[in-house]
Amino acid sequence: MKVYEYIEFLVNGEINHLAFSDVGDMSPSSAATPTAVQLKNRTKILSFINLANIELYKKFNIAQKDMELDFALNGEEFSLPDDFLHAISCVFKDGDEIPINNDKTNFVDGVDTYVSVLLKDPSKITIKGTDEKLRRDMILTYAAAPKLAKTITINLQIPQLYTEALLNYAAYKAHVTISGDMKAENNTYYLRYNESCKQINMLGLTNPDNLDANTKLEDRGFL
Repeated sequence: MKVYEYIEFLVNGEINHLAFSDVGDMSPSSAATPTAVQLKNRTKILSFINLANIELYKKFNIAQKDMELDFALNGEEFSLPDDFLHAISCVFKDGDEIPINNDKTNFVDGVDTYVSVLLKDPSKITIKGTDEKLRRDMILTYAAAPKLAKTITINLQIPQLYTEALLNYAAYKAHVTISGDMKAENNTYYLRYNESCKQINMLGLTNPDNLDANTKLEDRGFL
């Protein structure tokens, strides 16, 4: 769906009584020129939609990417990519799992052999421990953020099964700008958003990119 279609859903429903719901006629065939206020309102609602899109990518791991950590020695640091949301899993290239953010130690002859990937800095990864098998090449799978929509005429990169959740979260963000009171109407939309997410989970509507680590390794020729 295009961004303006999501905006139309919102202004005709969830946020139709808010002051910035006046966005003018956004249909491609319209010859009407939007006013400065209408353009400003469109931009404001677009920001809510972008926030909702990011939230859903983070919650459901809609896009997953692999980051190769080559020659990952104890204490080695790697910069996180700009689209990093959170880590999903980490494995050696033979498929053995590596714990994430585990400070456990196992000293053998003065060397900590318990390997873990630490993400305690918002911009980098730190390797802890030295593998007993001297394996140093790892693959970190992470949830990736979507590209921000810059205009209302482009397609939003999200499967349509998340539409209801996206609209409820965007409406929640819109109402928060009016009132920060969680007893107010914005709380209603946040609760609706949570219910939409529960329905997605209950129905098992998972993204086809959610492959297990070993399958992804085989697809990439590592096994």
